[in-house]
Amino acid sequence: YYAAAVAWYETIGIGVTGGEIYTLIEEMLADHPFRMALNPGHAIHLDEWVHSGIYPRSTCRLSSGMALQLDIIPMCDDEAYFTINVEDGIALADASLRSKLSEKHPETWSRIQARRQFMHDILGIHLKEEVLPFSNMPAVLRPYLLSPHLALRVNR
Repeated sequence: YYAAAVAWYETIGIGVTGGEIYTLIEEMLADHPFRMALNPGHAIHLDEWVHSGIYPRSTCRLSSGMALQLDIIPMCDDEAYFTINVEDGIALADASLRSKLSEKHPETWSRIQARRQFMHDILGIHLKEEVLPFSNMPAVLRPYLLSPHLALRVNR
């Protein structure tokens, strides 16, 4: 499951289609106990599920200015497993939008850059430059409820 979430983060970007994201996650979870309950991501706002461009065979190309959410809701038929979840918001921003954001909102930009660095240096996730994480705990998955100091990371 976490490998699929990491792949989502490393694949999402400007020009990627919703169908590419859907197929990637579907294939990664095909031989595992967890599968997707719904589409593996959607727009962020009041219409988040109604207007998702991430669905099977979607040709919707993701573009700069879009606010999206990684949301791979896991389902498992085997009662031996309990579900886990990573659910984070991001924005896609081309060079022009990133420049405007950094100039007009330097504190916000600083937080976004700190999150990107955390994801790269601590979790081992390599984001495209246009992916701006919004969550204060981006891609953090704690596998043990009673051990909040532990989190998964990529082992490359």
